[in-house]
Amino acid sequence: MKKKFSYLFGPTFLVIIILLLLDDYRQYAIVPVLLFWILLFSWDTIEKKKKAKENS
Repeated sequence: MKKKFSYLFGPTFLVIIILLLLDDYRQYAIVPVLLFWILLFSWDTIEKKKKAKENS
């Protein structure tokens, strides 16, 4: 999970900073945060299912 977190965190952080710097798009800075958590847990769930399928 740590590897996935660091892999997704960098681009998400950059997008958030860019959106916060742009006055007209500041309200959309929450969107990358939500997408980050959705992708992180979806990716983790998919990998757990693959491992369970391989082990059985």
